Amino acid sequence: MKNTQPALVGGSAVALALVLSACSGSGATTDQPADGRQVAQATDTSQCQAEETTLDVAFNELAANSMVVAVEAMEQRHPGLTINADPSPSTGYEDLTQQIVADIAVGNRPDVIMTGLGQMQFWVDTYDPVPFDTSALPETYQKQFLGAGTTQDGTTYVAPAQISAPVLAVNQTLLDEAGAGPAEDITTHAKLLEVAQKVTDHTGEPSVSIAPSGLPEWFTQGLLQASDATLANDDGTAAFGDEAGIAALDVWSQLGQRGLEAGIAEASQAVDQFNSGTLPIAMITTSTIVGIEQGLGDEYEWMPIKLPSVDGNIDRTMPAGGNGYMVLSDDACRAAFGTELIGELFTTEAVLEASGTDRSYIPVETGARDELLASGAATAPMEFAWTFDNELNQWGEGVPGGPANQIYDTIEVMGQRLQTGEETEPVVTDTINQIDRIIEGNR
Repeated sequence: MKNTQPALVGGSAVALALVLSACSGSGATTDQPADGRQVAQATDTSQCQAEETTLDVAFNELAANSMVVAVEAMEQRHPGLTINADPSPSTGYEDLTQQIVADIAVGNRPDVIMTGLGQMQFWVDTYDPVPFDTSALPETYQKQFLGAGTTQDGTTYVAPAQISAPVLAVNQTLLDEAGAGPAEDITTHAKLLEVAQKVTDHTGEPSVSIAPSGLPEWFTQGLLQASDATLANDDGTAAFGDEAGIAALDVWSQLGQRGLEAGIAEASQAVDQFNSGTLPIAMITTSTIVGIEQGLGDEYEWMPIKLPSVDGNIDRTMPAGGNGYMVLSDDACRAAFGTELIGELFTTEAVLEASGTDRSYIPVETGARDELLASGAATAPMEFAWTFDNELNQWGEGVPGGPANQIYDTIEVMGQRLQTGEETEPVVTDTINQIDRIIEGNR
């Protein structure tokens, strides 16, 4: 990721390109797993011998503390079970993915993996996993978030863990100085443009950043879905050339045309500028809220808000970033124990270790959520993150894993063009034509 907090989001085009080349040298997918070994359907652990079973788990430092909780619970329940669970030192999902792919290539296939949510389709297309058994999750797991680990056909492969969604950060102090009203009134694109104009008229500077690089496909998908438009069709072709898609993206162009777009290239740079107190409104992710809380200081009052839409509905399904867990074992007993281990990662204790007061992930378990809200760290912005309850869906939903890097690069160029104020419809048409050619070339 190009973000300053790369591990807090779900994956990247660069990562997909690297791992795909490592696996096959081609963007095309096949009906067989890349290593020729089928993922096993889990049996019942009662039919397995714990003392004869060793689980290998691949994850990174983000889950180091929560994994300890889960492993201890499993070893107490199943005496003799061995779990190899040493975290990768990197917090980048691309590094973790490359390491897992390299291990699989030499015959060391892990039983359970952490994956960036943006890379889930790669694993599905390349290694043909079995669906995740959601009955392994505790009753307190917030099921509305399972969509983040579910492909477009409705099959859940990943149990989402540390998750995030695209939102807007608004510097209320700067809005007040311009007489632009409260942040929570920004529910439509028209209102966003109105507020941005008032602030720009007051300061003489552009007032909004929707950065086209760093998280191009995630931000674009968020803008689309906020206004009930769709990123991709079932066959992977672009779906946002219709009236709803063009209307959803037009706010980006309008900001540019009116001189309201700050022209910041990278999402991380926009966060930095927002933290300096000179950028009134920026598109961010909920995972960056804690960094803004620490970086902006007490001089300014600020608040994250849900993405505005064409019609003012701010409660639609949002694409999720972050990470989750998938079973990749080729042995039925290890798959069973692995599934149970994933369930243990979602107890209140484990989720608090993964999504504690020093992080602004959306907590996926209600007990952890309630403890966070009762803590001294529950400022208004942090409460926003911890109570975010829009349903979530797959990052890049519908985009095939093979050519995803090419498609996301194309979307990034579209965002760059819209940011400068180019007319929306011809830019979108050009982008869709390019994406459709990519899809056709990878069939």
